[in-house]
Amino acid sequence: MTGKIRAICARSLFLTSLGLLGWALASGCSGSTRGTGTSGDASGSGGEGGIASGGSGGTAGDSSLGGGFFGAGSGGGGPGGGDGGGDCGGQQVDAAPREVHLVIVLDRSESMTKGWEASDRWTMVKGALGTALDAIQGRMSVGLQLFPTDDHCGLDPGTDLSVAVAPGATSVPAIKARLEATAPGGATPTADALERALRYLTEGAGSALEGDRYVLLATDGGPNCNQDPAMTCPASTCTTNMDGDCPAVVENCCSGGAADACMDDARTVQQVSDLRAAGIKTFIVGIPGTTAYADVLDELAAEGGTATSESSPRYFEVVDAASLGETLTSITRDLVRSCELALETEPPDRAKVNVIIDGEVLPKAGDDGWDYDDSTTPPTVVIKGATCEHVKSAGVESVRVEFGCPTVEEPR
Repeated sequence: MTGKIRAICARSLFLTSLGLLGWALASGCSGSTRGTGTSGDASGSGGEGGIASGGSGGTAGDSSLGGGFFGAGSGGGGPGGGDGGGDCGGQQVDAAPREVHLVIVLDRSESMTKGWEASDRWTMVKGALGTALDAIQGRMSVGLQLFPTDDHCGLDPGTDLSVAVAPGATSVPAIKARLEATAPGGATPTADALERALRYLTEGAGSALEGDRYVLLATDGGPNCNQDPAMTCPASTCTTNMDGDCPAVVENCCSGGAADACMDDARTVQQVSDLRAAGIKTFIVGIPGTTAYADVLDELAAEGGTATSESSPRYFEVVDAASLGETLTSITRDLVRSCELALETEPPDRAKVNVIIDGEVLPKAGDDGWDYDDSTTPPTVVIKGATCEHVKSAGVESVRVEFGCPTVEEPR
């Protein structure tokens, strides 16, 4: 954190280990943990605010606020100082990162048997996905939808996933076991698999999940298995031709009754759009084999609300095995190291709310401060800009939200 964030100490609810293994509750600032102000004594006369572990002021042994924050003040001042008359930050606040639920929609089509580096695509994806899930299994809920579930274009009937969304400690071992028991085969019914994820999260068992819901689509090719038996397409949009699997002597492998190999891009984009309309963002990961479909994957990423840039590739393009592992780990890590804190109660006075990170108050104003997301009730506190990036990349020891002290708007 930067020097503009000043230290305070108050009784409040701590949310510890943001971005680490979990969050725990603890109250801070007992009378036995006092810091040292720049001047003043234990009686609380004069002096600047103390270090993050406590303030220099206040009555010895008192569990109320320490010395004044920013400048002189007698005991009891909270963020913004005080006249020594009371404990402005004594109200505990319940706030926690929003729960995260992820459905992985994974391509297991026949093309996943193709070679990749020293192995094949399926083996490489299984290994990288397993590593990424191991890293976050204690911190989020995960489910899996394989596609297809037969050796052509089908999915199992109903709205259930291949592995239901559940806390990672339960679902990650189940996902890894399912992957080990699965061999590639069939075509690429991407739209149907995304529709299954949508139905599960909005109509099926996943509709009861509270918190943020995401879909991660990982594929090595373009969507096909369209549902229109009368559909025809030229060789330029026939996935067999685009994949280089059509014999040279055949001009168009989608003619003569093979129309289900025609690219099913419009329906797939619509499913991602429908997911977004339901408040569910979709990450797009393209492994080797998707280069010919870059335009489609770019559109999917944009519709899914997860475009990585303004120019192509806008999806997560994977070029080698190392980058596959890094990509999957990065996406899942960012989801669990949330910069959004869901309040359990409405602030009684929005002019008296503060966010404290590692014992230091975070000024509200500016690109790197915090704000409210009023799309939830009560509102969600959203940490912004460089501060959020620090939280996500490095993690922090503690975050707390406090009611009762005047909001620190500007760095001092």
